[in-house]
Amino acid sequence: MVPVTTRMLIWLFAALILLTQAVLEVSPVDAVEKTRIETEGKRSTGEVRESDRLACPENSNPPSIRTNTSDRLRSLREVMTLAGYDAYIIPSEDDHQSKYVSEYDKRRKYISGFTGSAGIAVVLQKENEGAALWTDGRYFLQADKELDCNWLLMKLGLSKTPKVSEWLSSKLSRGATVGVDARLITYTEWHRWEKELRKYNISLIGEPKNLVDNIWTVDQGRPLESRNPIFIHELKYAGKSWETKLADLQETLELKGVNGTIVTALDDIAWLFNVRGSDIPYNPFFKAYALILPEQSRLYVRKDIITPEVEEHLKLQDFDEEKRVHIAEYDTLDSDLPNVLGKSNKILISPKSSYYVHSIVPQDQKVVEESPIIMMKIVKNEVEIEGMKNAHLRDAVALIDFVSLLEEEVKAGIPWDEIKAQEELSKYRLEQPLNKGDSFSTISASGPNGAVIHYSSKPETNRSIDTEHIYLLDSGGQYLDGTTDVTRTFHFGTPTDFQKETYTRVLMGAIELASFVFREGTRDKDFELLARKYLYEAGLNYNHGTGHGIGAFLCVHEFPPLISSASSDINVVLKAGMFSSDEPGYYEEGEFGIRLENIIMVTEAKTKHNFGGLTYLTWDPVTLVPFEPNLIKIEMLNEHQVNWLNDYHQKVRYLVGKELLAQDKGRAYAWMMNKTQHIPFYPCQRLVKNME
Repeated sequence: MVPVTTRMLIWLFAALILLTQAVLEVSPVDAVEKTRIETEGKRSTGEVRESDRLACPENSNPPSIRTNTSDRLRSLREVMTLAGYDAYIIPSEDDHQSKYVSEYDKRRKYISGFTGSAGIAVVLQKENEGAALWTDGRYFLQADKELDCNWLLMKLGLSKTPKVSEWLSSKLSRGATVGVDARLITYTEWHRWEKELRKYNISLIGEPKNLVDNIWTVDQGRPLESRNPIFIHELKYAGKSWETKLADLQETLELKGVNGTIVTALDDIAWLFNVRGSDIPYNPFFKAYALILPEQSRLYVRKDIITPEVEEHLKLQDFDEEKRVHIAEYDTLDSDLPNVLGKSNKILISPKSSYYVHSIVPQDQKVVEESPIIMMKIVKNEVEIEGMKNAHLRDAVALIDFVSLLEEEVKAGIPWDEIKAQEELSKYRLEQPLNKGDSFSTISASGPNGAVIHYSSKPETNRSIDTEHIYLLDSGGQYLDGTTDVTRTFHFGTPTDFQKETYTRVLMGAIELASFVFREGTRDKDFELLARKYLYEAGLNYNHGTGHGIGAFLCVHEFPPLISSASSDINVVLKAGMFSSDEPGYYEEGEFGIRLENIIMVTEAKTKHNFGGLTYLTWDPVTLVPFEPNLIKIEMLNEHQVNWLNDYHQKVRYLVGKELLAQDKGRAYAWMMNKTQHIPFYPCQRLVKNME
C-alpha cells in the first residue's frame, strides 16, 4: 500500500473541488430541468414528441396490450392518396353520434388500437408526419399504454395540448385538404373545425362515406352489423304511451314555430316510441332515424328487425295516417326526405346531429336547436321513478350478495382475479328479476389498475384481488324498469393511512353533494365544487366529471344533466324527477384508485322556511350499497356527515335487508349488517385528534 501524505491529501481535495465545479455546470438536476423547460417550450408551440410517450421509441418491453397499427396506417394512407386527402379524421362516434357504439362501428379503435370510448384520431398522409389521438383525462394512462409508437397522445384539458386544427396547421401546407366522414361528425363540430382550418387555408371535406371501411373488412376481422329484432318497452315500465309522447312533442314543436323534427339520437327514438333493441352493447337501442311531421311520423329502420308485435304496437296497419307510424328503410332518409318534407315545412334539427343529416335539409327550411325530447326524457314520470328505485333495490341485492362472497373467499385465501370477479358479478345480476344484462363493461380493478380511470381488464393486465391492495368495482345493470350504475372501493386487509384519508375525503365530497339543499333554478354544473371541496383542501383532485344523467332502461350515461367543470352546450336547470350520478374519486398512479358512486334523484326538500315562495330541492340517493367502514377515518367526518352516513346505512338495512331475507341470502344479510353498523359521533375526541 502506498503511504498517503498530507500534501497528497491537499492536492486530491483541490482536484475534487475543480471536478465538482465542472460537473455542477451541467449537473443531472440542471440537465433534467433544462430538458423540462425545452419540452414545455415545444409543447407550448404545439409540438408533442414521440419521446413523451410511454416506452417510445419502442424498447424491449412495451406494454403487452398494444396493437401494432403500422400495416393499418399504411393501408389507410394508400386510400387517402387516392381520395386526395392530406389528412383524415376518425371520430369515435357512429352515424347517430352515440357515446357507446356497436363493434361494427369502432373504426377509431381499429385504426389506433385505443379501446376507450372517447377520442379523436387524425392520420396524416405522409408517414413521417405521423398520427395523433386526442382524449380526455379519464383515458390518459390507458391511451399511453394502448397506443403504439406510430401515435402521438394529445391530452385534452391540458393548457399545452394543441387543438386538432392547430396541430394540422403546423403539419400541413396551405391549400391542403382534410377529410372526415360527414355522418360521424356533429353539425357543431363541423362548423368549428371548418372555421378554424379555413384560417390556415386548409379545406375540410365531408362525405357520407368512410375510408376506414375500405381497409377494415370482414376479411380483416370486422364484425357484421346487428340484425336482432326490436321489442316493445311495455307501458307498465314506460309510464306513458308513445302516442301521448308523440302528441306532447308535436305540441312543443308547434310552440317553437316549426312543423316537425328529424330525430337522430338512438336513445331519443327508443324512448319516444317505447321500443328497445340490442344493436349497441350494454344499451337497449336499435339503429334508426325518425321524421316527425304534423300529418305523419316516419321511422327509418331495417325492416327485417320489425316483429309482428312491434307492427301492432306502432299501428302500422291503421288506416288513419296520423295514428300509425310509417316504416321506411334505414338508409333511405336522404332520398325519401324531398318527397315527404314539402316546401313550406320548417324542420328542427339538433346541432348534435350529424353534418350529413343537416346537409340533406334545405337551409331555408332548417331550424338548428336542441331536440325537445332531451328535456322530456330526463324528467322521469312517476312510473319510471318507481321503476328506477326498484331496479336499484334488486341491483343492491346482487352486488351485496356477490361482494360478501368475494370478501369471505379472498380473506380465506381462495384465488380471485379481476376478470373472474367481473364475470361472476354479471351472473349475480342476471339472477335478479327483469335484468337484461350489464349497463356497461364492468371496471374491476385491483391495485395500480384502479388508477386507470376507465380500466378494462384483459388477460395481459389481469391482477389478483387480495388483502394487500385496494379493489375498485364500477358496475351496473340494465333492468326493464331501470338502469343502474354504482361504484364501491374495498380493502380486504389493512389499508395505509393515506388510502384511508383519500377514501374519506372522497366520501365527504360525495355526502356534501348528495345532501345539499338548493333553490329552484340551480344548474347542474353548480355542484361540481361541492364534491371536490375536501380533496382540494389536501391539494388532491381527479380528472373526470362528478356526475352524469342516467336513463330508465336506456343509456347509463344520459345527457344531460352533467355535473362537471367541462364546457357544455346545455346547462340544465335541475328539476324534481331528474337522476344523476354522484361520483368523486382519487387516483394515485401506479398504486390505487378510489371512486364512490351513487345514483341520486332530485326531489323536493322539506325546509323550515320558504323565502321568496320558491321551491327548494335536494337529492335522494337511490343506490343502496354500504360504504366500506374499513377505509373510513371516522374522526375526519363532521356531525352532519356522520348523521347522513348513519341515515343512509339505516335505509340500506331497512330496504335491502328485507329483500335479502326474502331471497334467502343469509350470508349477504350478515355482511350488510356488519358494514352498516351505527357510527357514534364524539366531538371531544375529534377535537383532541385535530389538535395532535
